[in-house]
Amino acid sequence: MSYQREQTENWVADFCDTDALSDVVPEASSTLRAASSYALTELLSSASERAGRELSELTQEDLARALLESIAPLPLKPEVHARIPAICGAFFAHLEAEGRLGGGRALGAYLKALAPTYAEVASGKPKPITNPGTKLGRNDPCPCGSGKKYKKCCSNR
Repeated sequence: MSYQREQTENWVADFCDTDALSDVVPEASSTLRAASSYALTELLSSASERAGRELSELTQEDLARALLESIAPLPLKPEVHARIPAICGAFFAHLEAEGRLGGGRALGAYLKALAPTYAEVASGKPKPITNPGTKLGRNDPCPCGSGKKYKKCCSNR
């Protein structure tokens, strides 16, 4: 596993320490570069460890699970969290362009498309609970099956 970790760190460093990250985020600060480097390293490591696969064998599902379960909960600044899906997309496209990962553009596009779900998970706010059924009115038939109106049957119980 140490070889994979070293390979991951090299790939991430080649992306974050060059102009490739600046193409995605033109005003990339050193803080954003460090956070991006950490997040991308954790993304690949987590996906590889959970799936038990080599980096070149990771699937969309492996990466999506790692993005939503390992990266979204990280304590990053909101402006960094907002850019993580786009940075992941550019990173995987960069890996394909460098000849390091086949299908990188497709993986990157998939992760980029997860931006709304990622933002929801990263915010830490739970989904609001919605009632799946329609509201029962007083003049509707009673759900108990008596044939009477609800107001004359079960609403008084």
